[in-house]
Amino acid sequence: MNIFSKGGFLTFTFLYATTILSAGTPQQDLKKAVSEVLQILDSKKDKKNKRAAISEIYEANFDFEKLGSNTLKSDYKKLTDDQKKSFNEKFARFVLEFYLDKIDKYNRNKIEFEGEEIKGQRATVFTLLEYQGKMAKVNYSMNSKNGKWLVFDFEVEGVRLSSTYRSQFAKVLKEKGFDGLMLELNRLLGKYKK
Repeated sequence: MNIFSKGGFLTFTFLYATTILSAGTPQQDLKKAVSEVLQILDSKKDKKNKRAAISEIYEANFDFEKLGSNTLKSDYKKLTDDQKKSFNEKFARFVLEFYLDKIDKYNRNKIEFEGEEIKGQRATVFTLLEYQGKMAKVNYSMNSKNGKWLVFDFEVEGVRLSSTYRSQFAKVLKEKGFDGLMLELNRLLGKYKK
């Protein structure tokens, strides 16, 4: 089974990853973000208000351009600037809606920070996240952009978010072109957008 279809677990991976606030090292920022996300999830707010609060944080703290280019790889370079922008926005919205759809599965999962590796403007933060009584390796890929650390991808037990959709999107691009890819993203979005 594809690990990215395990809704509850990856919901928390995603939520933790999208709330980076620039204040220190990537790991320090991620630790601070975990507290913020947990406050939202533990609050008495209804699901709609939790979704709205997390959406704002996500939009401010995720590098959609880097996520898009990592996902499409060489196909991304073939797109026009307008197509890149459209893809980045639509794919980012899909990722957000997919994981927000799983908010109800939140169960105060434990997270442990195992360190970070910084190489210039890029970093990886290593964590362990509790899922079904076991600790899973979750690595967050981040880059420094305009003085702020942004998440642009994450990996759960060796499976990257960007890699999960790469072959599917490459096939659609090859068979149906860019318009077909946007239709596919609209179809995927329709499953989760509230």
